[in-house]
Amino acid sequence: MDIQFDRPAEAMAAITWIICGADDIGSEEEHNYLHRHVSKLGEFEDMSPNEFTSLLGATRTKLFANLANDGVCLTPPAIDSVISSAKMILNDSQKVEAYKMALGLAKTDGLVKAEQEVLNKLRSRFSISFESLDS
Repeated sequence: MDIQFDRPAEAMAAITWIICGADDIGSEEEHNYLHRHVSKLGEFEDMSPNEFTSLLGATRTKLFANLANDGVCLTPPAIDSVISSAKMILNDSQKVEAYKMALGLAKTDGLVKAEQEVLNKLRSRFSISFESLDS
């Protein structure tokens, strides 16, 4: 199954879900990072806290209703679908912002191998160089 995103904010919200789910744990640290840092990023900055929370919930519902999952996490092919669809709707600067967001989110409760694999896929498929991350 494939998925399409209606707007960049939805694609970025989906990326938060694949990172949060990569380690099978939605931690309090990740929750706090989402609401303290991610909600302030460009695609989300004009949203109220309730709108941001609603977007996250609606995106999760869309992902889990349309992509293969085990009830907690998306399967690897589903993660690939999210990344491919996000790549199509995000511009180059949004891709870098999405990667940085995902990296920060993954680090909040300790970066694990599954999260690193998702990050590597994002960086590779979004064609992000390490040099572009320094800016």
